[in-house]
Amino acid sequence: MPRSKRDKTTLLSDLADHVLAHGLNTASLRPMAAAAGTSDRMLIYYFETKDGLISELLDHLAAQMAHRLDHAIPPRRYASEAQLLTDIVALMRSDSFAPYIRVWLDIISSAAQGSEAHRAAGHGIINLYLEWLAKRHPKGAEGAALALTVIEGTLIMDALGHKVVTDAACSDIRA
Repeated sequence: MPRSKRDKTTLLSDLADHVLAHGLNTASLRPMAAAAGTSDRMLIYYFETKDGLISELLDHLAAQMAHRLDHAIPPRRYASEAQLLTDIVALMRSDSFAPYIRVWLDIISSAAQGSEAHRAAGHGIINLYLEWLAKRHPKGAEGAALALTVIEGTLIMDALGHKVVTDAACSDIRA
């Protein structure tokens, strides 16, 4: 029986909503299946393995976030790195992007614990965002890696309750 693209797309959309609301690290097949209105066996039917499901789900979430980023900050070359960083950090700190950041931190955590599926997904997501940043950074691809490192460091420090420290550091960049 061929797999229905429409059904799989709907499942991914429902699963994405569930993961954005509840996080990724606590995601298990039964609650995810219930959230998508199906069974854990059907998830395995569509995605073959839990790692396959996670991989496709993370690709779906990355594409969803990239679309939202493009809408919020259309491709244009910024005049200064400081303004680019200010705009992106503000966007990443917004309520509408907070669920994506929580999932991103879950991906990093799982990758650090040795999950190859999460490491591979994270690698792909980083490449996607490097390309996204390169279209906006004043120095193009040359400046994108450093900017992404600053953004990622800011998000991690924020998650650990050090927003005051990152705000001070970002002020230094703007100066």
